[in-house]
Amino acid sequence: MARGKMEPRMKHLLTTGVLAFGLLALSSGWGHALPLKTEILNPQKKMIGRAHVYIDYVELLDPAGQPKGRVGFVKADGRFQLFVVRDGGKQDWVGRAANRRLYDTKGKLLALYDWTTFWVYVYTPEGEKLGQARCLSFRGICAAGVASYLTGLLESQ
Repeated sequence: MARGKMEPRMKHLLTTGVLAFGLLALSSGWGHALPLKTEILNPQKKMIGRAHVYIDYVELLDPAGQPKGRVGFVKADGRFQLFVVRDGGKQDWVGRAANRRLYDTKGKLLALYDWTTFWVYVYTPEGEKLGQARCLSFRGICAAGVASYLTGLLESQ
């Protein structure tokens, strides 16, 4: 046998072993990348909340890990929209997000948000910074969730 060549049988065993290990890893939880977890920071860069980001919704939690609310896609009027829901006994619809803006249920503009490759930033309608969070993926829905947390929209009324 030539130097550096692997026997076909050995190559088959190695390939089978790698595939079996990969399937075992996926079934044991190694392959579950979601949720993407991030900290919500105030303007002084102090952690004041957490966001667990999934493909089509975001769970928002206080620093102790207690659920505050969710932002998710809902199909309404033939198109998908982002709705904000507050947790607490029953889930109350408290706002919506569209075009990098956050509104309450009456249509009042609460915040503007935008993002870069790694960060989302939230501002008041007057331009004052409310905070930021690192969102590596699904930045639009992540930004809407962070905005709903930073504006206090998820607080009990």
